[in-house]
Amino acid sequence: MEREIGIQKEFVISEWLADTISKNGLKQVVRINTYARTRSFKDICTKVRSQLQEIVIDGSIDKKTPNDITDIVEDNSNIWLERQHRAVIGDEQAMSYFITKINEVLHKENISSTDYPSFYNSLSEAIFHEVWGVSILHKWDKMPNSEAAVIRGTQLWIDVDGTFVKQEEEFESIERVERIKKAFTIRIKDAIINEQSPELEIEREDGSRITMIQKPRGKENYIMFRRFVVKNFGLEEQARLGTILEDDIPFFRSLSRVMANTIFAGRVRSAKSTFMKTMIKERDPSYVIGVLEKHFELNLSKEMNRLIFEIQAKEGDLHHAIPRLLRMEHDFIVVGEIRSLETEGYLQACERGERGAYSTYHLTTVEHVVPQITRHILDEFPNRNFENELERVARNIDIIVTMSADRDRRRKRVIGVTEIIWDEEKRRHRTQDLVRYSPTTNQYYYSSNISKELLALMAGESLEDAKILINHLARKAKESPMSDYELIKDQLLHDMLENSNG
Repeated sequence: MEREIGIQKEFVISEWLADTISKNGLKQVVRINTYARTRSFKDICTKVRSQLQEIVIDGSIDKKTPNDITDIVEDNSNIWLERQHRAVIGDEQAMSYFITKINEVLHKENISSTDYPSFYNSLSEAIFHEVWGVSILHKWDKMPNSEAAVIRGTQLWIDVDGTFVKQEEEFESIERVERIKKAFTIRIKDAIINEQSPELEIEREDGSRITMIQKPRGKENYIMFRRFVVKNFGLEEQARLGTILEDDIPFFRSLSRVMANTIFAGRVRSAKSTFMKTMIKERDPSYVIGVLEKHFELNLSKEMNRLIFEIQAKEGDLHHAIPRLLRMEHDFIVVGEIRSLETEGYLQACERGERGAYSTYHLTTVEHVVPQITRHILDEFPNRNFENELERVARNIDIIVTMSADRDRRRKRVIGVTEIIWDEEKRRHRTQDLVRYSPTTNQYYYSSNISKELLALMAGESLEDAKILINHLARKAKESPMSDYELIKDQLLHDMLENSNG
């Protein structure tokens, strides 16, 4: 209703007047001292900043509004910083507080202008973000379907439909970018980035990931932002997006419910975490989930109405975190991502926890997954035996779900479901593709050749789902057998040679 009658935000007469003059081309007969005519947006920001800074110093800002935001902080500057941070991360009450104060200055000084970036809703909002907020990064915040953004030096690059596009706007200085970095790190006790520690990964309050790299690690200073844009974690939605085939929904639902130890693997931004969340959602909602992460990025407790324990394990803390998590009530374990020490945590979860452990992993070739993961363990525990750890990895991981993305990153898809098998007789591991996608033919291929050992474990968790899974693979294998997939490379070479000779 407010939007229909045009009162969704506070009416500011100076803004209306400046906008009317701009639209109608009115001659300025009446002498009106507007900054739209005589000052730039930067000048306005400087003016407002200086006036509000004086209010903070003399402490009157809190005497005027004792009922605004309650903070158990005695120092006015700390209260200001807390409010500033809340406003930056989108807290409406805190944002309203700043907008009110900014408008008071604008009214007092008779300042009006429409000369501010179009991605801001008002002059007062623009001033806040330029002076105290995230500046032009707010442009990305206004693009909810964009997966990523990058600050390189003073440049802003935004992912638009899978392609990074350099924005016309730039941050006014490196110092301004440094203030933005501080705004993201100030509330995290152990968030340190400097020449001695030139790399940092943290989480923003909205769940997006922030990676910072500075000199000497990087040639320039970089800040990379990534967020989940898919909010509806359902297999039907994944089929609509083209991540899986609609006909394969029953297969993936049953694969989730037979509680196989699974890793979702793929390159950066291939929707590994999103699809893992989708598969978690397909499990019994009464199941208690134990989550282990280096940074709290998955936000499962916010997105799923289930009992979820989320534990953070940082460098040197894993030997405390894993036993604690395994002793807590849980039905399965989720490790956010296995990169180094997290690998040991995932394997311990498989060995000592309930079946059905999930994790994600950066991988491009599924045949290499077992030795790759083994090398991660040896990097952290160099005194261990490679062959022993290789066997340990192969015995504990059941399934690899491989993800990929088109080059333009517009479409993400599952390109493989592969069983990891430990051959006790030959003392070696092997892989068996159950589902495989070919970009050459744009077709999926299937095999029902699951090992008897894994099928028995699946049936022990859910006999009905094990039946659905194996019958689905058998039916699809008749329509599109895995043997045809194996012939594609040979056929492709033959066709190329034939065309070149022709």
